[in-house]
Amino acid sequence: MFFVIAGKLRLYKTNSAGKQHTVCILSEGGMFGEVETFSLGTRGTYVETMEDSIVFSIPTEQFEPLLGKYSELSLRFLSEISKRLRDQDELVEKLVFRDLRGKVLYFLNRLSKKFGIEENGYRKIDIPLTHQELANMIGATREAVSLTLQELSNEGILVTSRRMVIIHIEKAMKELG
Repeated sequence: MFFVIAGKLRLYKTNSAGKQHTVCILSEGGMFGEVETFSLGTRGTYVETMEDSIVFSIPTEQFEPLLGKYSELSLRFLSEISKRLRDQDELVEKLVFRDLRGKVLYFLNRLSKKFGIEENGYRKIDIPLTHQELANMIGATREAVSLTLQELSNEGILVTSRRMVIIHIEKAMKELG
């Protein structure tokens, strides 16, 4: 089991052609890994740091006895697993039923809620984010994502610059319905 003490980590999977899909981004307080009794959905997942990070690990043989001894830990992990299942359910729904514009805006809004800094009706996503990384998150090409970001920027819904995105909260919420 691994615990993020500081920093941000990207968890991703790759297919046989080398295409990456970002599963999630974890920050301080996040956890990943699996033990015999449960998994946090990270089997076959690669992890990379997005910035300087501190990660603490507990081996399975030490972790499982802790769960038995301190039941509140088990409840914390059950809560985390449930939250991830809800997030994945919502994610699948958005990927299936939204067009590329809706997917891009949904993901940026989701990232802004998790990593955003709010100021004057805008929310700045406080992680470095390239067009390719966003494309990896939604399973699209970088070129298509770049065009969509440009459209959203021209409409005043987003402000973009090198590795940074700022969302106009009210306009984004209106667009997302």
